[in-house]
Amino acid sequence: MADTWGEITGELPQWVAPEFDAVQECYRVGCRLTDSGFADEMEKGAVDALHWLVIGEVSPMTERSGAAVSREAARAESWVALCAAAGMPGPTDRDWQRLQVEPRAALPVDAQYAYGVWRALAWLLGVREDWPVRTGWHRAAGIPRERAHIAVPPSQRGTPAWRAADRAYREQALADACRHWRHVRRLADATADPAPGRG
Repeated sequence: MADTWGEITGELPQWVAPEFDAVQECYRVGCRLTDSGFADEMEKGAVDALHWLVIGEVSPMTERSGAAVSREAARAESWVALCAAAGMPGPTDRDWQRLQVEPRAALPVDAQYAYGVWRALAWLLGVREDWPVRTGWHRAAGIPRERAHIAVPPSQRGTPAWRAADRAYREQALADACRHWRHVRRLADATADPAPGRG
């Protein structure tokens, strides 16, 4: 479904919410960032999630395999990624039942990587509107850069100011992940089937 330069050559699954051109642009720019060495952990996670969607090899958080990425598998991988990004426990047995996929343990990954996976999958599922990768479309529209410190070349990222900006962004990402995790956890718990013998 994709060639080696980040071009999607096939159709996207029907469950994907963003338009084809938007997914294509994110994937293309993400692949270039990764290939050039400019991608940070969050962008690598987002690109790996997009790569899983278009190539279908293995999922980035649980190494789930399969030729086509189903909506259920994407939801499950998104929940695993959000749990890891928020530093929270993984899906419960009931979560796995509701997600309708086989339970899989999360790989040990950086929280920022997990945050990138979650943002990409949440965007693809239509849960988030903000794109997981900044593209030329954002620049053309005059949308400010979410993480301005990332524009600094990797060789110049050792200054105290850069480290402070990176630390601040990581704290914001953790707070965002925790807020979304609490929201999803509340919804899941509120709609949970009663435990056997309690209903």
